[in-house]
Amino acid sequence: MERARRDLSEVYSRLFDHRPVVQAEIRYFVKEFEEKRGFREERGLENVDSTIKEFITQSFPDVCEDLGSSIPTVLPRLEAAIQITNRIQQKEQEADQVQKKSLLATSCQHKFGNVNMCLNACCTLCCLQSDRLQASRERRKAEWEAFVKEQHRKAAEVEADHTKAAEWLKQQYAAMEKDLAKFTTI
Repeated sequence: MERARRDLSEVYSRLFDHRPVVQAEIRYFVKEFEEKRGFREERGLENVDSTIKEFITQSFPDVCEDLGSSIPTVLPRLEAAIQITNRIQQKEQEADQVQKKSLLATSCQHKFGNVNMCLNACCTLCCLQSDRLQASRERRKAEWEAFVKEQHRKAAEVEADHTKAAEWLKQQYAAMEKDLAKFTTI
């Protein structure tokens, strides 16, 4: 019985006791990490940390200041551009109406010899064309408004994603600084 128990415990230790193997692997990993790499990772992390701190202290305030000074000027320029394009569009519409009237008058003279005879027919044709143009303008205006709303929604979405990413980065760098503090105290 004693011999069977001893054999069983030996088989059990060979099958399930992996401490010597695990300890050897741990020693090998520590040796590889400390001796061969020579703290390259730590130096790399310190370089990244110093680069980020340099950016935050030097470049970031300048970029924020430049954005803060240039963004308020963009809105008035954009409004001025919209007014100019509206004036150009209005002038083009007026020129198109004048051209259509002159073409209509010349075509009526060629067909009927008298402008007054086809005035009623031409007016109804012009009204139909005008209604179609107005409907087309309203459709384009609705499409434009939908486009602007979509752009505002996308801009808000990008801003929210950016805020989340910035918060995540802050947390990551705080964790990295904690880890570096642990290594420097060891």
